[in-house]
Amino acid sequence: MRTIGTQTQQMTMEKVAAKVTDGILDGSLITSLIFSNAKPWRFGKKYIHTFKTAKSTAQGWYTGMGNFNTTEQTGEVQGEWTPSSMYGSVTMPGLELSVNKSLPIINQEAYKMESAGQDLLDTVGDAFFGSGTGSACDGLDNIIDDGTVAATYAGLTRASYPVLNSTVTSSVGSLTLDDLGSAIDSATIGSHQPDLIITTKTIWRAIEDLLFPSITATYGAAGSSRGKVSRLGDVGAGQTLTGIAGYTAIYYRGIPIVVDDKCSSGDIWFLNRDFIFWSGLPHYKYGMVNLGGGILEGVDDKVPTNHGIAWTGFKEPINQDGVTGQFLMYGQMICTSPRHQGKLESVTA
Repeated sequence: MRTIGTQTQQMTMEKVAAKVTDGILDGSLITSLIFSNAKPWRFGKKYIHTFKTAKSTAQGWYTGMGNFNTTEQTGEVQGEWTPSSMYGSVTMPGLELSVNKSLPIINQEAYKMESAGQDLLDTVGDAFFGSGTGSACDGLDNIIDDGTVAATYAGLTRASYPVLNSTVTSSVGSLTLDDLGSAIDSATIGSHQPDLIITTKTIWRAIEDLLFPSITATYGAAGSSRGKVSRLGDVGAGQTLTGIAGYTAIYYRGIPIVVDDKCSSGDIWFLNRDFIFWSGLPHYKYGMVNLGGGILEGVDDKVPTNHGIAWTGFKEPINQDGVTGQFLMYGQMICTSPRHQGKLESVTA
């Protein structure tokens, strides 16, 4: 194949690619928050993290000259992740392009690219709530788990290393504030507690009803129990969210509770974003789609820089009349502390 397009066309496609990529990254709650915390891929073929699994025994009080324990401590293990890859093709016949250019009501290339971006967003959202089956990246279902869904995580056996287990409470039934509080307590270690709760619209409304005495009619005023959550972080009640997408949140114990349409019925997820993130790997040839430098108008200046999404540009097959290009994404969703995460299952309103 050969790459086609004049410099002007390429610049236009660069802006369209940036717009599509930004839509993928900020088009749903889970993708927005995970990608916003993206980190660069490290260690070449595998991303490696050391988990502390046991307290050192080579310590203690002593008198006089003492008798120190100098045994080598082996309370660490290395977890490792490999990048996943996905694609979204944009293909158009030459005749279709010719007809469109004869009466250009819309830019056919841009329309097709944006349509592909919407489909990619949907697929990424499914994967982020998924269990990492097949070639998909890891998802919340196999990350925030106690061995029921995935017996291993990061190449390590959960039964051997409890530090890899999250607290998952199944068959919750009718939700109470005690259920929410217990789930938060289970995922709280030291000063680290969940900083985001994700659920469905139905359960969100049920939580709102439970918290009704603390919710006032003046939702927009300072001190109310509502706010916004976006990829820039939490925007408290009474503050202004300008120029970026935001998701309405209610708060319990200071933690925002938000809705994601991809969340499965009956589930409530408790996330600590200090320990869960996306790690994107640039394409060796195409790099990553640039979202900064004025490429996109009206987009906040804290756009993700390690998203791992590349655009190949349109290419012309040598034996077909048309053009094709791909959005490619390399990376992995990584959690360096599953025990700081939690989940309630089979919750009813």
